Amino acid sequence: MEEKITLDRESFKSLASETRISIIKSLDRRRKTLTELSKELKMSPSSVKEHMDNLCAASLSVQVDDGHKWKYYELTRKGKNILHPDETRIWVLLSVTILAMSGIFYDLLQRGAGGLGNTLNAAESLVSPTGSPAKAMAPALDSCQAAAQPLPYLHIIGLVLFAVLLGSCIAYLAISRKRLMARI
Repeated sequence: MEEKITLDRESFKSLASETRISIIKSLDRRRKTLTELSKELKMSPSSVKEHMDNLCAASLSVQVDDGHKWKYYELTRKGKNILHPDETRIWVLLSVTILAMSGIFYDLLQRGAGGLGNTLNAAESLVSPTGSPAKAMAPALDSCQAAAQPLPYLHIIGLVLFAVLLGSCIAYLAISRKRLMARI
């Protein structure tokens, strides 16, 4: 499910100021107090407080009271989505890829374990004292042939494709984090 970014009049007003955009980018790195923001922006705390009230009214940031003497400001989901609109899709794609690869690995392991179980059962029937050796050999040969089946090509192709997709998602996230850190 794709989350839409909706900007109302209040959000547009908030984003019209270069100072508020700087505040949003700063809060993207980590949550900060009013004093930290005023020092970083080289502005008076009362001016920064005015900008923060505007951002809070637009639901782009929120003031968090941890029960300490100071209060932190952090971005809301709406504020984060303005800065990183594609990141949610990448995380969903990454999760689906990991689940698909896990399913393929599980199926391959089950096929391998099933073949091994058939071989062990065939070996036990060879040793069992009941019946003639010729009768005991037939099921053993059948189960050995079942265990020796090659891996399905679709599984191998699926693993390769999902591995490429997984690598692409991780590379995208790493590059976007690197760009963010370079801006700091």
